[in-house]
Formats: sequence, C-alpha cells, structure tokens
Amino acid sequence: MTTIKDQDLSKNQRLVDNIVLHAIDQVNFTVRNLGKRPTFAMLMECENCLTDFMPVIKLIVDDYPEYAHVYDKMASVLEAVQVHDDLSLIEFA
Repeated sequence: MTTIKDQDLSKNQRLVDNIVLHAIDQVNFTVRNLGKRPTFAMLMECENCLTDFMPVIKLIVDDYPEYAHVYDKMASVLEAVQVHDDLSLIEFA
C-alpha cells in the first residue's frame, strides 16, 4: 500500500481493525442465530453474511497479511455451513 504524505497510519490501522472487527461481529451473530434456530432460512442468512464479508476481508488481507487468519477462519466456517458441520465462532486474536 502506498502512503500519502502526512497520512495518519495509526488512524488507518484503527479503521482496518474496526472493519475486521465489524465483519467478525456480524458473522458471529449469524452463527449464533443459526445455532439457536437451525432452519434453512438461517442457514442461507449465515451463508449470505459470510459471502458478503469475505471479499472485503480478502481486500484487507492483500494489504495487511496479519488478518489472513480471519479470512481463513471465515472460509472454514463457510465450508462448515455448506456441509452442515459444527460451527465455531471467529476470534480476532
């Protein structure tokens, strides 16, 4: 990523952290709801949530590889949703 003169990198880092945290919160919310109501509609909602946020996280990972574990975890949760396997929440760590 190229930097702009006088750019506040800590502000950018906080923005990226907040985007990743928001995506994780939304995915975890739908995973919890799927656990409470394992209906076909909730399964579709969980899959939609993951497929909506994964491209955003992928773009972030391209510039900030330290978030690759979040993308990998989302991919494994998506796979688990698609094959009706046990789901686990995503952690920011």
